[in-house]
Amino acid sequence: MKLGGEVQIVKQSLAGGRSGVSQHLKELEFRLKHKRLEKRSVEDIKTYVLLKKAETNSISNSPKYNNQCHYECSYQPVDIKLYELSDVYCNIECSSFVSGDIKSVYIEEFPYISCQDANYKSGFLVRHDTKSAYIKNIRKNSVRAFKRALFLGGNGSFNFYHWMIEIAPKLLVLTDEALTQRAVNTIIVSECVQKNDNYQWILQQCLKHLHDIEIVYAQPKEVLFVEHLYFVNTFNQTIYNYHNFLDDYRTSTIFNKEVVIDLRHRLSNATLHSPEQRLDSTSHKKIFILRNEDAVSSYNKRSYNQDEVFSFFEKEGFVGVYPDKLSLIEQITMFQEASFIVGPSGAAWSNLLFAQEGTKAISWLPEQLKYFDTYCSLANILGVDMHYLQYQVKCGKVHGSYRLDLQQLIDLYQQIQ
Repeated sequence: MKLGGEVQIVKQSLAGGRSGVSQHLKELEFRLKHKRLEKRSVEDIKTYVLLKKAETNSISNSPKYNNQCHYECSYQPVDIKLYELSDVYCNIECSSFVSGDIKSVYIEEFPYISCQDANYKSGFLVRHDTKSAYIKNIRKNSVRAFKRALFLGGNGSFNFYHWMIEIAPKLLVLTDEALTQRAVNTIIVSECVQKNDNYQWILQQCLKHLHDIEIVYAQPKEVLFVEHLYFVNTFNQTIYNYHNFLDDYRTSTIFNKEVVIDLRHRLSNATLHSPEQRLDSTSHKKIFILRNEDAVSSYNKRSYNQDEVFSFFEKEGFVGVYPDKLSLIEQITMFQEASFIVGPSGAAWSNLLFAQEGTKAISWLPEQLKYFDTYCSLANILGVDMHYLQYQVKCGKVHGSYRLDLQQLIDLYQQIQ
């Protein structure tokens, strides 16, 4: 009946021309490949244990332009909870969970941005609004099943920032007792962690206090079914994406400062056991972050006049570095010893986690993302003096190529050095 209705709509649209027909055919094709579910929130799940109560307010801040901090917002960090979900489908690259009867999907939402403005599309979740969500059709005969497991994945689990700052630190709030009481000795992780030495190193350091754990790696497109799935909510979190860019500043990144500091100490101390891998700090006091165009997707190129910009900073004593070509131990020691850091916004700035108080930094953002507060809020927690410039992208694409105003950048640098 529903299919017939869609066909009737297509027939009725013939009078509207080819564009109308094409649009209806696309919608019909979409609905044949995807299933519409009731949209729910992870917050609706009442089966959880409280691991850590949020007690004090935190501050998020918008990027500092013209040597001024435009906006600050006070927010209540989220309580850290260990959820138990029964009979659910999941995908390692998605922070959403589908009920066993495939009628509802529970989406982990950012607490301070409405679902109407947010976009959590990732993994097998392909579209949603405030009431409904569409997922890729689940083929039960190809699903990988587990009895009990801890889910250590989610939106952006393949990305350095999301993995190191948002996902892996969840292990730091767990104990052997909490897992043993629930008979959990399996942790499901993205296979990209297995393939990336730096991601693997982070996992091993965050796991050190836990024992008798089996790590199982899941493929990006794989659908998993877990009878008893355990999931720690994302207490360090940046809103994954927007449906529409906001016209004013609102908190779009939250951190649990206590866990951030714990993570910083855990990973920093681990580098002391590998002194042979630490960089020579004397030659990396001023660093310029270079983008490795060979390592980014076509969607996220963001090519710019890098050679021209770096040429100026090289004369100022800056060393150009490709963080993604270094071991994480090398990245940590480099940011620990740096007194000044310059570079385009990107996941490499996650290493601000290791920067010293008083370090100076300059980055830049497209006009559409002028309120992007992830790295400036992290800098604020750690006492890093971070400044920004805005730029306009070509063709209006937020991840597209652009030309940075070098003179404007030089003026900012000379003001704060």
